[in-house]
Amino acid sequence: MKLRTLFFALLSISITLISAQDTLLLFHPTAYNLELIESLHQKDVFKLDAYHVLGVFHSREAYNYEAAYKKASENPDANFSLVEIKGELQAGELYESNPCTDQFEQLFRISKGALFMGGPDIPPVLYNEAVHLLTQVSDPFRHYLETSFIFHLLGGKQDGHWIPWLESRQNYLLSGICLGMQSMNVATGGTMIQDIPTEVYGVWSAEDVLKMPADQMHRNYMEMVESDCGSYTSYHFHHLSLEKGSFLQKDLKFKNKTAPLVLSSHHQAIEIPGKGWKISASSMDGKIIEAIEHELYPHVFGVQFHPEKPGLFDPEIIHPLSCDKQISFHEEIKDGDSFTFHKAYWDYLGRILQKARK
Repeated sequence: MKLRTLFFALLSISITLISAQDTLLLFHPTAYNLELIESLHQKDVFKLDAYHVLGVFHSREAYNYEAAYKKASENPDANFSLVEIKGELQAGELYESNPCTDQFEQLFRISKGALFMGGPDIPPVLYNEAVHLLTQVSDPFRHYLETSFIFHLLGGKQDGHWIPWLESRQNYLLSGICLGMQSMNVATGGTMIQDIPTEVYGVWSAEDVLKMPADQMHRNYMEMVESDCGSYTSYHFHHLSLEKGSFLQKDLKFKNKTAPLVLSSHHQAIEIPGKGWKISASSMDGKIIEAIEHELYPHVFGVQFHPEKPGLFDPEIIHPLSCDKQISFHEEIKDGDSFTFHKAYWDYLGRILQKARK
């Protein structure tokens, strides 16, 4: 008990020092993700003026954050720091008060918003399903931490008596990209399609997926076919169908006939939405949910695609697609509405955070 009390005291001291600034929480704060946020800010894509980015991770995550600590310490002007959550978490106690609840409350109290990034498959036990043969769970404690924190803020189907913390702060920003959106769904009681090609389209080989229309592909499977030419990008472009009246229309100011080209790298997707969600965008055939927004809280939303990849904004970044083909993400979207769409997305997040400043 004394050690636990000491830990909370140290956590409180570090958070109190940070709380003097406007703070944005970043879950899974790898060195790459810190550099990504820094790059978006430096390129004036994501306006984070005066914000401190506080990286949050669980002590039992499989990922080694040593490089992230080094980056934060070597570049204090970047305004990054990390906090390690040490409360014990188990799959059966995520959607209720648990040993991390007090720490979650402190983080929520001192922050203006939280971002959740892409990553590996969520353990199906968290949405009460058996494990598909193509599901690969590599870092369960990351998912335990992120889904539990989100549940505390939004509540879910798992406990109808839970009072969401956002009831007291309805303008709090909560947003996720790819896995981040999936975590928001699972945390609120939603379920997942565990493999899109096999479950949605009945396709069981990489060769057959590569023959499908581009708008039905959600990642690049070429590396599975051409395994002798090095490592290819897993990302693939497809068009997006925006729902009428969604935040992607009214807040980003895009018409419903606009079908922007977006970048995807996922084989899982939302099946049944969790509590409180409405669909904001879908794949062109309507079979895959591509964006969601909350019915009650105006700044809570997630996207299945990847608007954050540096190559979208930097024409000098080139990615290998196959043995004999390369791609510039920027070249693919630079003309028409697609580039404007990506810029507008980050501009919207920046405006939310600047409005929330003290």
